[in-house]
Amino acid sequence: MPRKFKALAIGDAMIQGDAFEASLKARLGPYVDDLRVGDWETDWDRLQTRRLVVEKQGPEVEIVEPLILEQGGDAELLSGLFLAISSKVMDAMPKLRIAGVARAGVENVNVKEATARGILVFNVMGRNAEAVSDFAVGLILAESRNIARAHMAIKNGVWRKKFSNSACVPELKGKTVGLFGFGFIGRRVARKLSGFDVNLLVHDTYVDPAEIEAIGGKAVDKETLLREADFISLHARLLPGGVPLIGASDFALMKPTAYIVNTARAGLVDQKALVEALKSGRIAGAGLDVHPTEPIDPASEILELDNVTLTTHIAGTTREALTRSPDLLFDDIAKLFAGDRPVGIANPEVLQDAGFEAWLKGVRQ
Repeated sequence: MPRKFKALAIGDAMIQGDAFEASLKARLGPYVDDLRVGDWETDWDRLQTRRLVVEKQGPEVEIVEPLILEQGGDAELLSGLFLAISSKVMDAMPKLRIAGVARAGVENVNVKEATARGILVFNVMGRNAEAVSDFAVGLILAESRNIARAHMAIKNGVWRKKFSNSACVPELKGKTVGLFGFGFIGRRVARKLSGFDVNLLVHDTYVDPAEIEAIGGKAVDKETLLREADFISLHARLLPGGVPLIGASDFALMKPTAYIVNTARAGLVDQKALVEALKSGRIAGAGLDVHPTEPIDPASEILELDNVTLTTHIAGTTREALTRSPDLLFDDIAKLFAGDRPVGIANPEVLQDAGFEAWLKGVRQ
């Protein structure tokens, strides 16, 4: 019989604690004999602000959730979505062995500190890949075909037919689409765009070019992609040190008829350089779901531009993406306990930690 342990599940306004509770009980019931449940931030607007601050500055900026201080002393598993899992949280949970977040990014977890303490960190790779890839294709069409602008004009009593790109409104067929990043989301964008008969370029130094060629794409360097693409879609992680992937010199390489879409991270693009490229006509347009400040600063120049489509960081927010996330997380953790190979471990070196090995052996018995 497995050795049972205590767990904490802390949701928020996006995925509430009771959803974590039901999923954890269904999948980890044989291992957990005491489950405490709560919520980190229940106000939707405040959650968006707090999660963005954590994404930029790391989990150490947050205070420790009261439930952790009250109940975390003997808990060995902690799970959540945007909950900040800092070194202070780990101090309050000296027996913690697994920290799991039901999202792809682990910006809200101090992974370095967890690794040093022998805490295995789980994340859910690809949980919103369908949602974000759908949205990226939608932004390409909305921006290049002026869908949102025409809608707003009608709502304001104007039958608008003229736009900044009226002289060169594009069709997708035969155009070149460049993808930065070929992970869960990038691959789905590629497949979905294949029905439009586009030419596909991909820049991802971590992927075997044969995998890209297998779906009819071509692996290229960054400069080639920037020069040749008619549409560029970003699906990469932030670079070390927060250095933008796309800056002024990169916009200078792009076609004046090119469009850029960002559903990944705002920090991938130099905002000042982007605004200048749009204002000057250096590129034709942009579709942005992520922003340096959310909500966008009312004084931001981006709001004055007519060749940009802006959305409120909603690319990954679908019913399916949210409801499946805890299930994917706890299914993966259950694989570890059953002796199978999990897919979403952020710090696999912990599997060789002597203390963790001993703990896991006890759970598996």
